[in-house]
This record gives sequence, C-alpha cells and structure tokens, in this order.
Amino acid sequence: MRLTRQTEIAISILTSCARRRRQIDTQLAASEAETSKDRAAQVVMLLSRAGWIGTRRGRAGGLMLLVPPERILLGDVVRLMQPRAFAHPSPDMGEYSSALGTILRDVSDSMLDLLDCHAIADLVGGHGKPRMRGAALRVL
Repeated sequence: MRLTRQTEIAISILTSCARRRRQIDTQLAASEAETSKDRAAQVVMLLSRAGWIGTRRGRAGGLMLLVPPERILLGDVVRLMQPRAFAHPSPDMGEYSSALGTILRDVSDSMLDLLDCHAIADLVGGHGKPRMRGAALRVL
C-alpha cells in the first residue's frame, strides 16, 4: 500500500495539532507538513468535514483537534483521504479475477485493520504499541 501525499499531509496536520494541544495556524501546520498553505487548507477542509479538526477564520484563527488524538485511527485517516485505494479489481482481469479479487480484498482489509491498531496519539507520544482489535488478529 502506498500513501498519497495528501494522506501524509493529513497525518502531519493531525499530529501537529495533537502535539500542541492548542490552536495552531494553518501556516505552521503547512510548514510542518512541508507543503504550501493552500494545499494544507484543502486537507484541513476534509479533516474538518470528518469532525476531527475545528477551524476558526481571521486574524486570531487557526486549527485545533475536536476529538482526542487517541480516537483518530490511522486507518480512518487513510479511508478518508484515499477512498479508492482499496477499490475492488475490475471484472475484466480474466479467469482469475474472482480469486484474485478475494485475495486483494483480504489484503486491503488486513492493512486497514492493522492501521486501525494505531492512532494519531501513537505518533505524537511515541508509544508505538499496537492496540490489536478484532479483525486485525485474524491475519496474524
């Protein structure tokens, strides 16, 4: 699986907000994500719609987490930012399409399950300990 640049920016912005535990401005978030303010603003809009980040416009504006970083799972961030990353294979893949489709679906599900074992808080606090939940165990 490959993360898109947009997903990397989203994780960086969420991590920046979680690290500070206060409102930060979009320019700082963009700088830490090594991207432009405009591109960061596009990602912030998606994170805001998901309910993870609150925004305030104007001179005293900025961004802040609306939920605890422990509740923002990396799998959910990837699902939001890369909705087609786990699309099913096209039916014109030949005679193996059904079996291959099943395998690829299992791989995608397993990857997301493993990402769901980690939250933004794990990236901030350096915990790095997976919280194995439900379906993630079926692969191991």
